[in-house]
Amino acid sequence: MISGSCLCGAVAFEVAGFSSDIYKCHCSRCRKLTGGASCAAALAPEEAFSWLRGQDEIREFRLPGAEFTSRFCATCGSVVPQHVPAAGFYWVPAGLLDGDPGIPLSRHIHVDSKAPWEILDERCERLPEGFTP
Repeated sequence: MISGSCLCGAVAFEVAGFSSDIYKCHCSRCRKLTGGASCAAALAPEEAFSWLRGQDEIREFRLPGAEFTSRFCATCGSVVPQHVPAAGFYWVPAGLLDGDPGIPLSRHIHVDSKAPWEILDERCERLPEGFTP
């Protein structure tokens, strides 16, 4: 079991196991969402994920005209895990995890959209678009 939380600790969760390795998304939306070069995340099956506290602190922003939603802590603004019920998993930002999840970074996705100044880890698979979990 690995725990995680937002920056202020108001939202906390735990994960019993992941259904993917860690991947980094380099699409322009993830860059804007995080303010960084990419967003590192892993997928957790619904049954392996549980909220510990703070679900009432979560707010949501839906990008108009697009299928892109961001959920975040109302207090500190940290992006928080997002439930994807149609796929049966939670998208879990790796930077929220409090310890080693025991899974490696294995791929970069949406590399055709990456920032021109970013250098990718050569050991990881590179996908021009996304992947199907």
